[in-house]
Amino acid sequence: MTIKRFCSGITTSARREVERLTTNREYRAVVWWLPLGVIIFFALFFSQEVVGALPIAVVDEDNTSLSRKVVSMIRATPQTSLVEEVADMATAKSRVLQGDVVAVVEIPNGFAKDILSGEPASIIFYDSGANISTNSLAAKGIQTAITSFGVGVSLQRAEMQGATPDQAMAQAMPIAFATYGLFNPWLNYAYYVAPCFWAMVLIIAAMLSTIYAVGTELRSATSVEWLRSANGSLVAALMGKLAPTTLAMWLLSLVIGVLIFGVFGAPLQGSWLMLVAGCATLIVAYQAVALFIVAITASFRLSLSLGGGYSVLAFTFSGVTFPTMAMIAWVQPFTMLFPYTFFMRLYIDQAVRGVAWWLSMQDIAAMLLFCLLPLLLLGRLKKVAINRKFWCRL
Repeated sequence: MTIKRFCSGITTSARREVERLTTNREYRAVVWWLPLGVIIFFALFFSQEVVGALPIAVVDEDNTSLSRKVVSMIRATPQTSLVEEVADMATAKSRVLQGDVVAVVEIPNGFAKDILSGEPASIIFYDSGANISTNSLAAKGIQTAITSFGVGVSLQRAEMQGATPDQAMAQAMPIAFATYGLFNPWLNYAYYVAPCFWAMVLIIAAMLSTIYAVGTELRSATSVEWLRSANGSLVAALMGKLAPTTLAMWLLSLVIGVLIFGVFGAPLQGSWLMLVAGCATLIVAYQAVALFIVAITASFRLSLSLGGGYSVLAFTFSGVTFPTMAMIAWVQPFTMLFPYTFFMRLYIDQAVRGVAWWLSMQDIAAMLLFCLLPLLLLGRLKKVAINRKFWCRL
């Protein structure tokens, strides 16, 4: 086939796909409306950028001026500003079981007496353990409040014994411990977690739209007509068919970029060009995996099921929520079975950490390897397209 005939096949196939996209309501929903709806949902969901105001129950069994001071300091902490004072531990337990509060602080009877007599005093913290993130944030806020209270008590005691303010501070805090967040000091969810979810939306849309585009040709017995539009070349037919959805997914990635760096104001420490290239490569990689699945199964319904499951599993194995280095040794290689893993590594390196752009080329190369998958089954895919026994199957 000549180059001119090949390019003509791509153009005709692409024109045919645009017509299908504009006339098929289901197809438009998969490519545009569902992804856009989810993107807007997450934009609203992460509009409160920093987690705060977690509900806490406080049981003040001492009921003294010192214990009430502790309660007011807990209430003044951003993470635990929603403080509900309850009468006893039984009531507090019921509030936890009902899901109304995430933790309980118990100030035992004799708290003030122990402090005034110079004896060690204790405050007990209970958390449900059901949600690691909320429990750790609540514990951090309460620990900050109680530590500040303890330092204040130590300062007053030292000054009463004749120490100067500097000496009192040195006695209360002999070791100063400073914590600095190197890459996200704001602990902002919109800078880290939101892009992870938006990238998931992108890969699911790319996967399902590709399966839908090819699978409906088999389901509707129009695959021969599709090949004929590309002058019989499967490669030209595939390039023309995927061009509109690839462009649509890439435009969606630009919308996501505007939200992340424009609306939420996330810092871009590295190369924006590498991020754009990474998004394009991620989209094509998942389209290639989708074609691979369709070629193997030759079933529209089974392809959608496998493609959706494969896409969602990427979040689990990416190391975003559970560090890859902490996984069991034999599980760690599975993280490399998903292009999403390499894209998130590229995003964190470029947007958050600001590493040199050329260091992310290895992630681009890893995603490009997935693009070779359909080449292994081109013969099988063409057989599926022209053989009647694969047509009109669910």
